[in-house]
Amino acid sequence: MLKPYDYQQKLIDEARQKLAEKNQGVLIVSPAGSGKSIVIAEIARLTTKKGGRVLFIVHRQELVDQITESFRQQDVNLNQCTILTVGKAKNRLGKFPKPSLIITDESHHSRANTYQKIYEYFDDVPRLGFTATPWRMNGKGFADIYSAMVKGPTVKWLVDHQKLAPYTYYSVNLADADKLHFSSNGDFSNKSIDDALGRTIFGDVVKTWKRVANGRKTILYAHSRKYSAQIAQKFCDAGVKAVHCDSKTPQREREKIMQDFKDGKILVLCNVDLISEGFNVPDCSCVIMLRPTASLVLDIQQSMRCMRYVPDKKAIIIDHVGNCYRHGLPLSPHNWTLKDRKRKKRRKANAMGQPIKTCPTCYAVIPAQCKTCPVCGAEIPIENSGMKEERDAEIVKIDQFKFVTDYKKARYAQMKAEEAATVEDLYEIAKARGYKPGWAYVQAKKRGMLS
Repeated sequence: MLKPYDYQQKLIDEARQKLAEKNQGVLIVSPAGSGKSIVIAEIARLTTKKGGRVLFIVHRQELVDQITESFRQQDVNLNQCTILTVGKAKNRLGKFPKPSLIITDESHHSRANTYQKIYEYFDDVPRLGFTATPWRMNGKGFADIYSAMVKGPTVKWLVDHQKLAPYTYYSVNLADADKLHFSSNGDFSNKSIDDALGRTIFGDVVKTWKRVANGRKTILYAHSRKYSAQIAQKFCDAGVKAVHCDSKTPQREREKIMQDFKDGKILVLCNVDLISEGFNVPDCSCVIMLRPTASLVLDIQQSMRCMRYVPDKKAIIIDHVGNCYRHGLPLSPHNWTLKDRKRKKRRKANAMGQPIKTCPTCYAVIPAQCKTCPVCGAEIPIENSGMKEERDAEIVKIDQFKFVTDYKKARYAQMKAEEAATVEDLYEIAKARGYKPGWAYVQAKKRGMLS
């Protein structure tokens, strides 16, 4: 049985205290790689030790297998546990014993209908959720599912205390970086990102890898199956053992590829959104990002996949698509909340006809326009993502301190703007922070200071 680290024990104690206070649901938020399995297993052990029953649900069978092994290692009474994928749990309601606690892993998926039906069926059973990223692209929060949140340490704290590996981040050296500017919500504006980056892959993938990460065990994320296979072949042509794998790869072949990668027989594993959650290869020390994404969840899950702690390891993240300008760096702070967040309105999807496609995560047949699977909650990769051709560009080391500082400055300015009493105050804030006067004008308009 493993003894939790101090910060993990703190999460366990705080979550159990929140449950004891009769909160219907408690969401534990802790960064990717911070060791959630031991926290889940220890809470399950303590629950079953007192005679309680645990229902554990998650969206993928691979994660079911992993948590079952974690429960065994932690001496959890498996006779008191029901461990299922969310689809199986929904279909078997009434066929397994009523739990005294429902534990949901990767809880950012828990808005999906399958989860909701389980929660509604056991509406008097407390819920405990785990996620590194309580964030949905549609802006919907989780306050109706979880009434309390327990936050773990920051990525910076975990790196500083040798629980996550430090990293060097490489991305495009934009010739038109001056087009990037912060919007009023403290992030780079979508329009400026599109103007500067578009859907371009910058730089030579193989040459860059050989220059900054040669010989490292690497996971590569591509935007399409075709492109992923092409890049795998380019690595092979350069004498580097690389293999492409995706959700359509036959299961036995996929399992062999994963095992060969873990064993070091494959050096570069190319995939399309297949390896994002629950895939643990501690000696993987490099990630290559060739898939632009609007999803903060996907960006964090993918970019931090190489940051599992191993003594003396320093991870390398190579971002050929400028995702850092969309979402920040792994060390960038996030103000997680259970509440809904504002989201820009999108045009309604074309309702003509009912084309279908298969979810690559749970293989359910769903409407083709779905960007999130209504069955398992997984975000659907866009096969034809409108990528432009590769463009020559310099891939350089990102100054993490300056990058994170700029984010903090933008958020600080936004906070001061909310305190500003006059239009003049706003222009003074803009001047002090080096923002264009238009920033102050937009802020003043939002607050009704201008007619």
